[in-house]
Amino acid sequence: MQNWVQAARKLLTDEGVCVMVTVVSTKGSAPRAAGTKMLVSAKALEGTIGGGNLEFQVIEQARKLLTSDGSSYVIQHYALGPLLEQCCGGSVEMLLERLDVKNAVFLEKLPKAFLKTCFTEDHFTKEWSDEYQRHALVFWGEGGKRMDTAKGAAIIVEEVGRQPQPLYMFGAGHVGRAVANALAPLPFDIVWVDSRADEFPNVRPENAAMHVDDDYLKYVDAAPDRALYLVFTHSHQLDYDVTARILKRDDAAYCGMIGSMTKRARFEKRMLRENVLTETDLPKFICPIGLSDIEGKEPAVIAAAVAAQLLTYIKYPS
Repeated sequence: MQNWVQAARKLLTDEGVCVMVTVVSTKGSAPRAAGTKMLVSAKALEGTIGGGNLEFQVIEQARKLLTSDGSSYVIQHYALGPLLEQCCGGSVEMLLERLDVKNAVFLEKLPKAFLKTCFTEDHFTKEWSDEYQRHALVFWGEGGKRMDTAKGAAIIVEEVGRQPQPLYMFGAGHVGRAVANALAPLPFDIVWVDSRADEFPNVRPENAAMHVDDDYLKYVDAAPDRALYLVFTHSHQLDYDVTARILKRDDAAYCGMIGSMTKRARFEKRMLRENVLTETDLPKFICPIGLSDIEGKEPAVIAAAVAAQLLTYIKYPS
C-alpha cells in the first residue's frame, strides 16, 4: 500500500471507522517488514501484512476491535509456526488501532503525498499529546525501529511515505499504455508525453500526468537529475532525438528505448558518429528494454518485463 494516509481517509469517509494494522517489529523470518500497514473496515481491506493464516487472524481481531467498547488499540504477538500453520519460523508484533472521524485528526496533519516526514519527541509533545498519547506507539521518523522510552511508552520509528521515482515516458501507443497500466500501482511519478491526444487512455493512472505536446524535448530538459526515461514514440527519428537528448544530459538513472538489436546497432553508430556517446558510455543506452529473460512481444509482456527492470533501479517499499 503506497499511500496509507490517503487510503485511511477514504475508508473513514466511506464507513466512519476502520482499524489500522501496523507491523511493529519482526524476529527471524517474516512475510513483511516492520512498518508495513493494512487497513481493515467492516466492508473493505487495503494493503496486506503477508497473507496466510496470520493475516486471516489479524483481520478477525481487527473486526472485533471495530465494534469494541474497550481500548482503541491492541498490541498482539504472533509466532509464525505450527499454531498459525505457517513455516516462516519467525515472529511478528502487530499494533491494531481503531480510527474514527474523531480520533483520526492526525491523518489530516500527515502529508498527502509520498513524502518523508519526521516528528521529534519534542514535536510530538507539542502537536500530538492531546490526541495521540492514548495510543501505544508514537510515530516519528522512518523505517521500522522500535524503542522503549523512560516514560514507559513505546516508540516505533516509521516511514509515512516515500518520494516516488520520477519517470518520463515518451509515447502513448500500445506499449506505452500497457507500461502505464503495469506501473500504476508502483512507486513512480510519471510524466507521460505524446503529441496524439487520442492515444492516451480515457482513465488516467493516478501516478501519471499526461501531456499532449509535440515538443518532447522540453520535458527532457526540465527533468530532475537521476530520473528514469522510457522512449517508445511513433517515429524512429523521434525516438532517436529524444534518446540522444536524454543521454547528452549524462545524468539519467535509466534511459531505455524500445527496439530490436538491429535498431540498437544503427542508433549506436549514429550516436558515436554524432558524439552523443563514447564507446565507454554505450551501456547507458538500454535497448531493447525490459528484462531479457522475459520473452514475448505482446504489449502486456513487454510491460511486465519493463516494470520488473525499472524496479531494479529503485528501492521498492516493503
